[in-house]
Amino acid sequence: MIKYQVKSRQLIDIMNDLKESRLILSPYFQRKLVWRDLHKVDFIKTILLGFPFPEIFIARGDLDVEKMITTSCIVDGQQRLNSIREFIADELIVDGEKYSELDVAIKEQFLKYEIAIIELDIKHDDEQIREIFQRLNRTFYSLSSIEKTSSEYAASEFVLSAKLICNELNLSLKDDANESDLDYDLKIDPNIPGSFILWAKSINVKNIVNLLVNSTVFSTYEISRQVHLNYALNIFGTIMFGFFNRNLKKDIMDNYSNEFDEKEQIIKKLDEVAKKIIEMKFVKNSMWLQKANMFSLLIIFYTEWEKIKKLDEKVIKNKLKEFESDIPPEYAISAKEGVNNRKERLLRNTYLQTLINSIS
Repeated sequence: MIKYQVKSRQLIDIMNDLKESRLILSPYFQRKLVWRDLHKVDFIKTILLGFPFPEIFIARGDLDVEKMITTSCIVDGQQRLNSIREFIADELIVDGEKYSELDVAIKEQFLKYEIAIIELDIKHDDEQIREIFQRLNRTFYSLSSIEKTSSEYAASEFVLSAKLICNELNLSLKDDANESDLDYDLKIDPNIPGSFILWAKSINVKNIVNLLVNSTVFSTYEISRQVHLNYALNIFGTIMFGFFNRNLKKDIMDNYSNEFDEKEQIIKKLDEVAKKIIEMKFVKNSMWLQKANMFSLLIIFYTEWEKIKKLDEKVIKNKLKEFESDIPPEYAISAKEGVNNRKERLLRNTYLQTLINSIS
């Protein structure tokens, strides 16, 4: 049984702990921030009206005997505390007003708001913390299938490699760091092997990250729910095993839970492929920047890389533009309906294979 204490703390004290990094808002097991502005505004109004809201769950971290402080982390309440932080920073407008524009009396009432805290007597690296987190999040914004997979296979090299190309790993280390230099703070998952972290630091993923995270292929909301991570896993699976129906099966991730020997070869080649695609400079509304078509483009470029890398990107882009200006009806349907079915993936690949073969 996990021991805990129930406390009440003023909002200003919690915000100061966040500011001074005594309280970590986004520890390694947390999902991305997913609340939309309308939910944030409604929550802030709850505080301004003086109404109560559910408890914030915190796990006590390690005691730094030199600095004489304890660093804790948020287990449940990340969205709410982030909303408060954004409001105080004037990043969120509520009923037409910024925090800085409120009367002094209202600000004082806001800062003195009493927050119910449940402090868990459990360390951040305790294996039970993920289970607690998942059970507390069975709500409207409950964990999606990929978020559960991401959590369940936290130490899997296969999943970690997908997280790497999705910019989902916190690898803030010095370039010359070695395994003895690793300091697993609350932001780095203690389950990740040190050898993987050091390997990940040594490999260039800038181009594939830009394509999957910084382009328009995925919306900010989709990235917050790790849709791009599921996409990356399916790219790995297709490269290794050919086309399959829907999403990668868990037994494959089980088989690669400890070692993923192909990771470096696949990721290096994918980064080169991504660079070629980025250099084509597709316009924002191009069909090739839509998820299904980009998936097919990445796969065909990867499998035909020996030919693709020798071709001028302008020549390939012109061919793709020609295709886009007169899309075969069968292809158009496969890119809009049942896009993740094996049949539709194969059909799109066949068309693109023919297109690539036509380039001399």
